[in-house]
Amino acid sequence: MNLFRPSTSSLLFYVPFRRLKTYSPLNKTHIEQVLQSWTSEIPVERALTLPSSFYTSRDVFELERHAIFGQNWLFTGHKNQLKKPGDYITGRFLSEPYIINVDKSSTLRGHYNVCCHHGMRLLKDDQGHLETNEIICPYHGWTYDLNGRLRKALRLKTIEQFKASKIRLKPISIQTIGPFIYLNLNFLNNDNIENDLSHINIIHDKYLTSTNYEQLEFITRKSYPIKCNWKIFVDNFLDGGYHVPYAHKKLNSILNMDEYKVIVEHPKASVQYCTGASRAEGNVNYSYIYPNLMINRYGSSMDLNIVVPVDERNCIVHMDYYYCPKTTTKQDQEILLKDSDSVQQEDIYLCENVQLGLESQAYDSGRYVPTVEHTMYSFHSTLFNELQKYYDNHIK
Repeated sequence: MNLFRPSTSSLLFYVPFRRLKTYSPLNKTHIEQVLQSWTSEIPVERALTLPSSFYTSRDVFELERHAIFGQNWLFTGHKNQLKKPGDYITGRFLSEPYIINVDKSSTLRGHYNVCCHHGMRLLKDDQGHLETNEIICPYHGWTYDLNGRLRKALRLKTIEQFKASKIRLKPISIQTIGPFIYLNLNFLNNDNIENDLSHINIIHDKYLTSTNYEQLEFITRKSYPIKCNWKIFVDNFLDGGYHVPYAHKKLNSILNMDEYKVIVEHPKASVQYCTGASRAEGNVNYSYIYPNLMINRYGSSMDLNIVVPVDERNCIVHMDYYYCPKTTTKQDQEILLKDSDSVQQEDIYLCENVQLGLESQAYDSGRYVPTVEHTMYSFHSTLFNELQKYYDNHIK
């Protein structure tokens, strides 16, 4: 493409039209074969589980990047992490880094954490405060206000066809429900995404509001790299407590598993609950919000599992911990973190070894146990339908 054309006075630079990055399978035949290998139309009582290629294929992973993580609401943080103008949190889903910050009018703003100049990541800390109420690029000093508008860029004297007032960080849609903040990367610029929050509202209204979870305070985040596909960790959470008596013996001892209930409330939301003793005394609630958020609410505490894909065989699980400051001592917090880490290590062992099994010639698909694993089947069905729909509409 010729980017220049002559002018009577000088050569002017014309910026070509650029499309957003889209999914392009390396092997179209392969991805079509994978999508044809399963269907969501067979009831759980007769269905096979997702074939192993859904957990090992690079093309499936890249399709998920756009069809799943580019279209759905994703948890990013808690409102008490963002209390005053200049406060911010950052993170990344796959290749998409983001900033959530409070502007001067105390409004939450979401933007890609990417400078408009040369693509430099602007803020590196997970959480912090901007004393100057400015976002300054550490590469060349381009400076943005808290609304994402370019305010200063030096040494632009000879630049042509450039208006600083038109330059701003690319925005990201954000919503708050209860104490939680969600974003939507919205690769397709779909104006209707704002309306698709019903599954989150169900969990908030029906299962969490009554537990006063909005009054809990954030303690810390621990992150666990895991050598497995992100869906394996979700599957593990959604097996209806099936693995708990065998893999989590200490946890099993404080849960009343004989009264364990599993409910699919929405194609993108499900709940598991029972009563418990010890640190889980009272009602125990394990809520799932598609695609990658798990909320564990018990006693005076709550922890979240946020599963972030890395590639088709690796993910990172962030564990966010919350507690009730009125009833939880420092010692209680330490016990909570220690016990949670033990459960997490047990789950890591399970998930990494499932990944190894899925790589084997000995296994491709298994069976669902309908009485407990219908939540997992619902997850697989929703994911498969979104992958198929995206492929049919944008690739096929």
